[in-house]
Amino acid sequence: MHRRSFLTLAGTGATLSVAGCTSLLEASIPDELENVEPASDQLPTPTLGSGPVTVDVYEDFGCPVCHEFQADVFPILEREFIESDDIEYRHYDFPVGAADESVAMANAARAVQDATRVDEDEPTGAFFEYKAAVIDNDDWSDEELAALAAGVDVEPDAVSSALENETYYPTLVADWERGEDAGVEGTPTVIVDGEEVDDALDIDEIEQTVEDAT
Repeated sequence: MHRRSFLTLAGTGATLSVAGCTSLLEASIPDELENVEPASDQLPTPTLGSGPVTVDVYEDFGCPVCHEFQADVFPILEREFIESDDIEYRHYDFPVGAADESVAMANAARAVQDATRVDEDEPTGAFFEYKAAVIDNDDWSDEELAALAAGVDVEPDAVSSALENETYYPTLVADWERGEDAGVEGTPTVIVDGEEVDDALDIDEIEQTVEDAT
């Protein structure tokens, strides 16, 4: 069954714009997370590279513009800056309800991270591989999110349990509050060494901002 149930302006109060996915007036945390206490120490931040320049990316797994970023921008950043350790690339969850399954997908990805991370020196595990698989998939049901875990050598039950118990909601809320404090209003948002780029899909702007920060 096809589950790419993106929210629309008429039905839910969400909107898509050139800047990305955001709510009608301002970014608001999804209802599922409203009464959850944040826990910034529940899981480390998914990170690639260890360079001197930080690139923080705030995303909603269900945001179509985040999918564009994943397809068109991330591979260039990986090739030009991450593999050479020029930057430290950090993923933060900022679910704005771009899809009905936005929170579930983020929660599932954190379950995979937790199941595959080694220690503080290798805190990310298979998070990014699983994230790419989820974005590329057409079915975002709980059953399929669990099944996809097998592709990164994680028992599907680990994801199923996290989905049932809402295990990593405290991490998602902590990320969301961090983004709110940083002035994030939609997804994707890219912040290079504390400076938000105007257009997260403009690779030239991101590259220039990174070079200026080096």
